[in-house]
Amino acid sequence: MTLINSKIDPQSLSDEFINNGSVIIRDFLNQDYVDNLYNFFNSGMPENWWYATSSPGLNGYVKYIRDFEENKEEILKEKELSDIIFNKGDFAYHFYRTAGDHVEGCYCTECHFREWLKSDEIITFLSIVSGIKIKNFNTMFASKYSQGCFLSPHHDDTLGQIGFVLQLTKNWKPQWGGTLHFIDDTQKIIEESESPTFNTLTLFHIPEGRGKWHYVSHVCPGVTSNRIAYTGWYTS
Repeated sequence: MTLINSKIDPQSLSDEFINNGSVIIRDFLNQDYVDNLYNFFNSGMPENWWYATSSPGLNGYVKYIRDFEENKEEILKEKELSDIIFNKGDFAYHFYRTAGDHVEGCYCTECHFREWLKSDEIITFLSIVSGIKIKNFNTMFASKYSQGCFLSPHHDDTLGQIGFVLQLTKNWKPQWGGTLHFIDDTQKIIEESESPTFNTLTLFHIPEGRGKWHYVSHVCPGVTSNRIAYTGWYTS
């Protein structure tokens, strides 16, 4: 099954990716399929399939907590620590995510999508756009940013050669935050920003030894919508 929008020419995107280290691709997936992804992650998937993830956790490591009602107090404590570390200027994050494959034989919407992300179609597409011979994938997951969620500046230098973010949020307003910002190596100048726009794929190069600095700004207090995206990395 071909999922990439047939109107997109990967070769025409290659120069921008190579020159800028990133490229933004609108209307990336076929409409019916991406609508199905949207419906699954926004309403079809059980809420307790999300994990609150915080770094650094109270135990000193990345913490994953299943989003059960009885875990809400623990999740809040982890969030409070992440906020303290962030305000000190150190690396920290807090958001919700899925956690890899489900049980063997599961073919839910996410598992189907994860299988497609390993397919020749997407790997060939990425290889043409990037000029890098993509061979394998690394970590991949859905992320959910609700009010107060954030991801501070980092560069993914150990995760692969290409990173991607597929936006699965409709009707998001830029003033709500949750914006993906690319910044220079001094971490003082914003080079490019991308507010969540449905069915938009952002690809970025991660040069060996140093990645492209980026972060996701805080989702503002009082925002009731969720910023949902699918994120992952590929290696050569």
